[in-house]
Amino acid sequence: MNKTIRNIGIGLFLAGAAFQIEELVEKESISSTATTTDEAYKQAQQELTEVKKQLAELQLDLNAAQQVQTVAPKETAETETTEEQAPTAASMTLSIEVGMTSSEISEKLADAGIILNKVDMDNYLSDQGLAGRVQVGNYELNSSMSLKQIAETITR
Repeated sequence: MNKTIRNIGIGLFLAGAAFQIEELVEKESISSTATTTDEAYKQAQQELTEVKKQLAELQLDLNAAQQVQTVAPKETAETETTEEQAPTAASMTLSIEVGMTSSEISEKLADAGIILNKVDMDNYLSDQGLAGRVQVGNYELNSSMSLKQIAETITR
């Protein structure tokens, strides 16, 4: 009878030890998965930031190319026409007041014909971290300026 009780005790001890080992192994695999997930998330965030910067640069290049494209035919037309018929670039005095958002500023620029697309300007200011750095004041802007030049002017 003593032997039977001892064997049952040893069996219970071994079963308890097996459950503990299984629990420790399971916790390690869960924590290592969570760590991997956090690292993957951080890496994805960094890649997203890089892609946003590249997109902003590409938007600037696209706007510059569009301006060159619209200017190039006009230049050839100017050589064929008289000085009176030469088109002029749109210009305006942008008045930025306290509390204006980058969306409102972009809309004013688009309405005046300074920029082609208000969303591009708003996205550029946001992506470059310039939306909160816009300065109150009056600025002379024209349609030959790139988004980058406009942003540099209004954030000085």
